[in-house]
Amino acid sequence: MDGHDALWRQGNAEAARRNWPAAAACFRACAEQQPDQAVGWVALAKAEGLAGHPRRERAATERALALETPDWPLALALARLLQAQHDVVSLQALATRLWPRAADAPVESLVELADLLGQADAHAAALSWLDAALARDATSAPAWYLRGTTQLFLGDFAAARADLKQAIALAPHFAHAHWRLSELRAHDRPGAAARITRLQAAREQAAPGSEHDIHLSFALHAELHDAGRHDEAWGALERGCAAKRARLRYDAAADQRLFDALPRLCSAGFVQGPGHAGEGEPVPVFIVGLFRAGSTVLERLLAGHSQLADGGESRQFSASLREAADYRPAGLLDEEMLQRAAGLDFAALGADFMARSAWRARGRAGWTEKLPSNLLNAGLIARALPRARFIHVFRPAMDACFSNLRQLYGDICRYSYDQRELAAYWRGQHALAAHWRSVLGERWLDLAHADLLRDPEGQLRRVLAHLGLDYEPGMLDFATRGGAVSTASASQVRGGLRAPSPPDWLPYREALAPLAEALGEFAG
Repeated sequence: MDGHDALWRQGNAEAARRNWPAAAACFRACAEQQPDQAVGWVALAKAEGLAGHPRRERAATERALALETPDWPLALALARLLQAQHDVVSLQALATRLWPRAADAPVESLVELADLLGQADAHAAALSWLDAALARDATSAPAWYLRGTTQLFLGDFAAARADLKQAIALAPHFAHAHWRLSELRAHDRPGAAARITRLQAAREQAAPGSEHDIHLSFALHAELHDAGRHDEAWGALERGCAAKRARLRYDAAADQRLFDALPRLCSAGFVQGPGHAGEGEPVPVFIVGLFRAGSTVLERLLAGHSQLADGGESRQFSASLREAADYRPAGLLDEEMLQRAAGLDFAALGADFMARSAWRARGRAGWTEKLPSNLLNAGLIARALPRARFIHVFRPAMDACFSNLRQLYGDICRYSYDQRELAAYWRGQHALAAHWRSVLGERWLDLAHADLLRDPEGQLRRVLAHLGLDYEPGMLDFATRGGAVSTASASQVRGGLRAPSPPDWLPYREALAPLAEALGEFAG
């Protein structure tokens, strides 16, 4: 056995023991011995990431990206790294490079690559890979499910519904497909009764508390709510929330400490400190707030302006921050990251963000960064990017909280499945927004979602004035506007602007008493 093989075996043994620093040391030695082999750099990148060193992870990933990936498992491992690092440009370039080899790939590999592209909002590219997968195997339920999801995000609701139904026909207990199909319920009202019956039957077969149970419960809630069967709808939501919360690790006290620590670090003097000048570069417009507060509607409206591009829910600032601090926080941000942030080179951080994000402007003067939870990052963003602007979109507390309570998220918004935890988070972000308002001054704009719906042109003119732009005719006509929408509002937002309606939570006011009590004066 030569030295390289011995190191490789040792690295794998250390990885099996989850001793990631030791594994990284072995894989680094392997990669340096055979620098023209991508496998060593990919293994090193994975180990460095798990060891908590995002900067080294990225450096090793870039070395691997410059080399050939001779087999599909290695290519997919590299694609996973790029997606986790939010390197959309490199992920798309890798997919383009792999396309001539699609015929040689297992169907499962084609589907996984499409999934990774979809997670990076590269939906048109994802659709091509899914078409290739289904051309090879039309019985792949996961491929039909992802294709239906992709069609939903691209706005082809008829195709999305057909694809999701095909996934369910192939796998009747495919809970994710049932849940996704329920998101299209507004476009197929006559089919509601059949969907409810099908969901109830599928849930009877699901193990209580399982992921299948959770997805089916949230889907049932949505369908039963629309049908006016509110007692049953609440029962389904309560079951889904309880099961989801039981599967999560969430520390509400840690979030509260973060809300308290952010204003202490990000004072007026701090956010006005030196950052990346960026003269001549496009301007990022950060739309922030609580999820389900109307950020998608605002982004769709702004995308109708000739000088603004819609950038979607990018996590690029957090990725650049992780690499600048060489630390991976628990969630988007944590107290350790804040301590490290105090000593960062913010000009370099801003430059890295712009180098990896400015393409989103697509040649225009600015673009929207519509990740609502960047509310946490606002002070750090303001320091790193002095030209950035912020729009805080909000709804009344009960409206926003109930909308979050009834929304099934992935690994985000862990606070949203318990009424009191949700209320505590709302109060924390509300206080934090008030702090940003006080220290960011004219760079910060508050926008009530209800005002936008009541007076769209007037409020849009106000937003554009905040951005130094003039109103343009046609901006309000966004229902048929192109572009992907890959948020929970994907189906709703295509319907255009709607006048404010009675809150969805009213039929559940008694069941929501814990939420109202915890919100206190904000529940009115």
